[in-house]
Amino acid sequence: MSDRTAVLFALRDDPSLVVRAEELGYESAWAAEGQGKTAFGKLERWAVHTDEIGLATGIVNVFSRTPAALAAAAATLDDHSDGRAILGLGVAHPGVVETFHGVPFDRPLSRLHEYVELVRRYLRGDADSFDGEFFSPERTSFWEAFDPVREEIPIYNGALGPANVRLTGQVADGWLPNLYPRPQFEEALEWLDTGAARAGRDASDVDVAMYVLTAVHDDPDEARRAAAEHVAYYLRDVPGYYDRAAEQAGFGDEVEAVRAAPTTEVGARELSADFLDLVALVGTPDDAQGRLGELREMGVDLPVVRAPAGVDREWVARTLEVFAP
Repeated sequence: MSDRTAVLFALRDDPSLVVRAEELGYESAWAAEGQGKTAFGKLERWAVHTDEIGLATGIVNVFSRTPAALAAAAATLDDHSDGRAILGLGVAHPGVVETFHGVPFDRPLSRLHEYVELVRRYLRGDADSFDGEFFSPERTSFWEAFDPVREEIPIYNGALGPANVRLTGQVADGWLPNLYPRPQFEEALEWLDTGAARAGRDASDVDVAMYVLTAVHDDPDEARRAAAEHVAYYLRDVPGYYDRAAEQAGFGDEVEAVRAAPTTEVGARELSADFLDLVALVGTPDDAQGRLGELREMGVDLPVVRAPAGVDREWVARTLEVFAP
């Protein structure tokens, strides 16, 4: 059984933790972006302190940069890290794209499809023009003064819905599901297979790198509280995405109760242990660690473990030690 394991540091920017992850044998470290520090800025910093660990954006959206700008950023990171860059993309959601970036959340899947094609063209150095639905550059190559380390950088898609997962199977190197209840994940693997068949390839060619919410603490109640507040935030603040998968898994009443609560903390108390155990690894270190193998058996090629949002550095460091390969 594979012991490939990665870690998502989300918004945390602490090179010493990335160094520790490399020492412990983690395959890659993932940096989120959202509405604060850029993922590339953090990863460039981490590259200076490390030698082997993969450095991944997890995720950057396809609305806030042109494909040329994103390809240049990825190629630069790849150059500065001696070929360790990994590109995690996503369409994000209107709360980020429209509210923060101020651009329309328009035809996200069509845009993603074209975006991936263009990023790959820039990395390959195709000199021809491209006449697309969203972008029509006259050339898709960098200046001759810059020759990328690699013509191909792995591209992962943070997809949730059926059409997006099928698109992942069709065009991406990897899939980044997040907070997927296990029954829904099994169905989503079928969507991935359908998309891969469209491109004449096998779904096994797509690396399934699941974000795995972990909450480990010697006090099981404290572990469950942290996990519940993390999940409640996503259900409340990103409507139409994570809540949909939870509803389809039979937890619609809990989703509704979380939304109706006056605060995230209060809403978190509405989440049952049954639901949390379907979307997270929660409990004491021994309990949570033992369940990582279940995800691999379910079809996860690369668990990308993460601590709950808002916890302190000690909690993140504990997470690294517990799930070390």
